Amino acid sequence: MTTRQQASRLVALGTCVSLSLTGCAFHGLNSLPLPGAVGRGSGAVYHIEIANVATLEANSPVMINDVVVGSVSAMTVKGWHADVDVAIEPGVIVPSNVVASVGQTSLLGSMHVALDPPLGEPPRGQLQPGSTIALNRSSTYPSTERTLSSISAVVNDGALGQIGDIIHNFNIALSGNEPAIRELLTRVNDFVGVLDAQRERMVASVEALNRLTSVFAGQREVLDRALKRIPPALDVLIKERPRIVAALEKLGTFSATTTRLVNDTQVDLVRNLQNLKPTLKALADVGPDLDLALATTTAFPYSQGFIDRAIKGDYANLFAIMDFTVPRLKRGLFLGTRWGQEGALAVPAPGDPAYLNYTYDPFGAPLAAETTPPAAAPDGGAPSAPPASATPAQPGGPVFAGPYSANDQPAVPQLPDGAH
Repeated sequence: MTTRQQASRLVALGTCVSLSLTGCAFHGLNSLPLPGAVGRGSGAVYHIEIANVATLEANSPVMINDVVVGSVSAMTVKGWHADVDVAIEPGVIVPSNVVASVGQTSLLGSMHVALDPPLGEPPRGQLQPGSTIALNRSSTYPSTERTLSSISAVVNDGALGQIGDIIHNFNIALSGNEPAIRELLTRVNDFVGVLDAQRERMVASVEALNRLTSVFAGQREVLDRALKRIPPALDVLIKERPRIVAALEKLGTFSATTTRLVNDTQVDLVRNLQNLKPTLKALADVGPDLDLALATTTAFPYSQGFIDRAIKGDYANLFAIMDFTVPRLKRGLFLGTRWGQEGALAVPAPGDPAYLNYTYDPFGAPLAAETTPPAAAPDGGAPSAPPASATPAQPGGPVFAGPYSANDQPAVPQLPDGAH
């Protein structure tokens, strides 16, 4: 009796302690930490925001790569989503790119939380304890009840009962049309083969179209202005349509006339081209010399080579020999003057009285005058002056001032006294 009373007292005391530790609130045995739960105690705690936890409860396992590494410790409601705290065993690395998903361990089993990187991505980095997995990185798999209800909705309201009718009508359509269907399938096969052979070109066309659209997008403002200006231009073209039509009709008439002219002169045109063939052949045979001749013609009397060697920028090269000897001056610069021919008479200037009788016309000079042939100059230069006894021209007659020959001497002009 005493032992039973002591046991009752211990149970009551334990119950009181439990109620006092839980703040006088009790949410069932599952809300208490279960002995042997993974990650409870000294494990790292992470927070997960989930829109729908389904039938997930505390102490549910937490898995990484289908391995239990922790358990759910507590679940609270924040706003319109749940905030689930999970405890992970010490030493377990949670990737920084992890996503959380709530699913069923088996078809009729309990729920669990899976912490895995996104599908197709390798794990990166490490998520520090106390971090929160945001709501956009969590999801919930459909439960068995939801899956069955969805299948029921599809079977009952999705017209699956009409599949039999569809198959029956399809069989009726194919019956007796096997050759046509076979030919159709053959053509479809060929068409698919052609598309497969042109796959690279189609991809290149799509890429080129993408680049074209990018260019159009970059020129959007220009295209907008063009589209605003095109309608007024079209209005102008509409107003000028009669004139444009008349111009095209005249152009057609001109084309017809030109065609008739070409047809009429075709033989002569061919003959002229054939006659022109030797000339073109000769020009082709000249080859590079033709370019040199044309270049020399444009720069005559100086060739391009002379210009390249003589003219250097803003100065010109000059190669000259200056001969100032007396014989050379008499035969060159002073020829025809009293320095080049001693005793030669001065040529009258315009305004002198003797200039009126001075002429270069040999037919106007007196032909009867007899003169003595001049002696040659000792240095081979110009002939010496006529002797003083030369017969002068008739008084008042013209004086010939042209070139002298071996038998003709210039007549001495009648100059006034004191003239030289």
